[in-house]
Amino acid sequence: MRLALVTGCRVDEIGSLMMDDVESDGSGFTIRAGKTDNAARYIPLVGDAQRLLVGRTEKAAQLQAQLSSDQRRLFPEWSLKPSTGKVSGVSQWFTRYRRQTLGAETDGRMVFHSFRHTWRTVARRAGVAEDRIRDLGGWEGDKDTADGYDHGLLREQLEKAQQDIWKAMEQQGYLTAF
Repeated sequence: MRLALVTGCRVDEIGSLMMDDVESDGSGFTIRAGKTDNAARYIPLVGDAQRLLVGRTEKAAQLQAQLSSDQRRLFPEWSLKPSTGKVSGVSQWFTRYRRQTLGAETDGRMVFHSFRHTWRTVARRAGVAEDRIRDLGGWEGDKDTADGYDHGLLREQLEKAQQDIWKAMEQQGYLTAF
């Protein structure tokens, strides 16, 4: 949940992440494919999210010690549907967890995908440029004839945008229990 909150990633993007696509120092990860063409992207992590990712990679490595490195996933507990390659059961798990923690009155107002909405809203309110939001979030933008000439932002530029979003999340209280 925390990783979804601070990255804006879709549950299937996080759930299908391979360990080979995660930086060993926790500085980020690469999503190879997804819902849109823009879904393939690098996601930098900042602040305590790096520590969280390092801890998660250690746990995932322990859980999958018997597998070769190219078969290890960041969240092996979340099964993948063979036909689609998407995670199964995470949304239902989150609904049960949310109801136990926050009560049934949150039904219809909060789902796992809400983390993605929150991240985007905070990014916009933090003044992050729309092109950076789209690059980090994997959204398709308006098509332009110049798109074929654009090679994207540098990792340092994406990291700066993530830092701005992290700071805004801290100021707005989203990271209190991080």
